[in-house]
Amino acid sequence: MYKVLIAEDEMFVRLGVKMSVDWGKLGMEVIADVENGSQAMEVYEKEKPDIIITDIKMPILDGIGLIKKIRKTDSRTRFIILSCMEEFNIVREAISLGVSDYVLKLSMTQSDMEKVLEKTKKELSMNDKVREAGKNRHSYKKLEENLKTFLYYHMELNEEMGLWLNEKFASVDRVMRMLILEIDDYARCKQIFNDSYGEILGSAVENILSELLLEETFILMQEQNGRIIIILEDVICDGLSGHLLELIEKTREVLKKYIKTSISFGISEEAKHYDRLPELYHQCTSALDMKFFYGVDRNNIWQSKNQEDCELAIQRKMNRLIRTLGKDEAVGKQLAEAMSGFCQHKNPPTIRHYFEHIVNARMCSMLPEGQARYQIIERFTSQINTAQTFDKVLGIYEKCTEYLKESSEEKGNLSKPVKDIIFYVSQHYGEDITLEQLADMVELSRTYVCGLFKKEMDINITNYIMGYRVEKAQELFRDTNLKSYEIAEKVGFMDESYFSRTFKKVTGQSPNAYKKGLVKTWE
Repeated sequence: MYKVLIAEDEMFVRLGVKMSVDWGKLGMEVIADVENGSQAMEVYEKEKPDIIITDIKMPILDGIGLIKKIRKTDSRTRFIILSCMEEFNIVREAISLGVSDYVLKLSMTQSDMEKVLEKTKKELSMNDKVREAGKNRHSYKKLEENLKTFLYYHMELNEEMGLWLNEKFASVDRVMRMLILEIDDYARCKQIFNDSYGEILGSAVENILSELLLEETFILMQEQNGRIIIILEDVICDGLSGHLLELIEKTREVLKKYIKTSISFGISEEAKHYDRLPELYHQCTSALDMKFFYGVDRNNIWQSKNQEDCELAIQRKMNRLIRTLGKDEAVGKQLAEAMSGFCQHKNPPTIRHYFEHIVNARMCSMLPEGQARYQIIERFTSQINTAQTFDKVLGIYEKCTEYLKESSEEKGNLSKPVKDIIFYVSQHYGEDITLEQLADMVELSRTYVCGLFKKEMDINITNYIMGYRVEKAQELFRDTNLKSYEIAEKVGFMDESYFSRTFKKVTGQSPNAYKKGLVKTWE
């Protein structure tokens, strides 16, 4: 039971709070009600209440003074303020001292008070769990290190770890299952959180998981690269239980809202004893590797036949790429040989590295030396390195091949510097592009580059970039449900009003009018 102290100099308000709430239903009891802060301090020192409901203006020692005095040594006790509208500025000061909530005396109802008390109770519960976790963290850390060694290297568990697992997963009518949660597009998420090492992001996700799994028997362990191991109990059934699937989807939904990206799971088969945990870990990591071939934001359930299905998927996708490239027999033969290796090993990092290597080799052999070549190679290879799926890697390689084909052909009377600028704009239109950057890239003076571009394209570089951005904005209006300001940012406009003016200048319509026209077309 949580202990509650009420401090209020108006007797009828004090008794009203005390008598109107069903304290037992909330798991609370009122240990005292007093009329000033000094009396409240005496009760606090003897009883150490969990919650103090206090007025602000009281004789001898007011509410703010009471809170400040207790807060010098106690960060756990929760405070709820009873206030009047004219005291709101003082309430704001109280909130800065760690007050949980406030209730207006004149309009207070039983329902209002119970809601505030329920919220405060949850704060206390969470606070106590965090404190308890802090006490146990050192001991748990040692257990976690031993368990990870067991999973990774199948080394023997120490006796303490074995007893802990036996005690934790003791249900005879349930099974153990392992999941590994992986944050898709982990690199971008770290940038959003300004978290170079992923520590803030990992801790935040782990805390959310702990809340979602509060009613479950589970173990959580962070890994590197946006992965978290989850070991939990599941009911015995054919395949995944409905409860587990519901839990997975709830987790995905909550995390998507918080970290703004999709979530993939690798899911093992069931096991009755913890000695199979290394096998379950291998199943999860193998299942997660499959997301590279089948796509992100899905549940990858381990099955022995997955490997055979994956080989067929690799062959299908690679053969399509070979057919797309058509007459280039040397490249087709090279890709056919690579396909055999992909099917044998099914290793995403190896596949990415292979395509990075051949992109670099082909571009070095076909493009003239210089900074422009370096930047183009770096652009393609970095895209491949961060690609989350096999389809994405193959798509980037196709774009590289198209670029090389265009570069090797005569494209009207366009010079190499102008073609390089056009390609650079097509890859960087969402970023800030300056004339100095473009001039440095093609290793010519700004004046010369501007004159050359105007002569060959019959448009100056700045207007070309604006036109290209507007063209991309039109594509986004057609293909997405993004808002106008979101599209403006994606295509390189930091000022929405400037985007609207430019869009109208180029298309003759405002963004809103253009979007309405699309809606009518769809209807």
